[in-house]
Amino acid sequence: MHRSRHRLLDRLGRGPRLAAAGLCLLLAAASAVRAPGAPAAERTELVVVAARSLPAGHRLAGRDLAVARWPSRLRPAGTRSGTAGLIGMRLAGPIAAREPVTAVRVLGADLTTGLAPGTVATSVPLLDAGAADLVHAGDRVDVLATAQPDLGPPDPSATGPPKVSVAATAVRVLAVLPGNPDGAPEVVLAVDRDTAVRITRDRTAQTFTLVADSP
Repeated sequence: MHRSRHRLLDRLGRGPRLAAAGLCLLLAAASAVRAPGAPAAERTELVVVAARSLPAGHRLAGRDLAVARWPSRLRPAGTRSGTAGLIGMRLAGPIAAREPVTAVRVLGADLTTGLAPGTVATSVPLLDAGAADLVHAGDRVDVLATAQPDLGPPDPSATGPPKVSVAATAVRVLAVLPGNPDGAPEVVLAVDRDTAVRITRDRTAQTFTLVADSP
């Protein structure tokens, strides 16, 4: 069969043989262009994720965290590749299992990232544990303050209900920390520095509650 092909090419002459060879090369090149190449391996990076669902205010321990591989193009900003720097930090909000633990999900300086200059984060203790269940991170609230009740004998000259003052208006909730046997619930608010000073100053003499604004 090969000999018959050679005889046929010999009868065609040099020109047709070169043309046939060129046609074969073109067909091979076209075939190579059409053939899909093997996809390149996607680059991945180590990302710390929650090993299980965790509530707001939870203090992170080693068993709460895991390290997973994420595609580099999908890695969220503010994530870490190791767990050491997260151990002992408290969550600013609830987090689901396998969710990346970003900088804004834990209490720290990064919690105020993106806020207006001069804005600081301050925590406000709440006497009413149910008040913490009414708000979530991102809500706008007013902070009301009343004098803490006097634990001594009642003052016969005192009349009328206790005075209520407004400590802050339409401030953003950054985190909600549920109460536990060791302490009352708290909210972390984004306020200006003067408001933070007033709330801190009045913490021992005032009782705070929240009024949620409409969205």
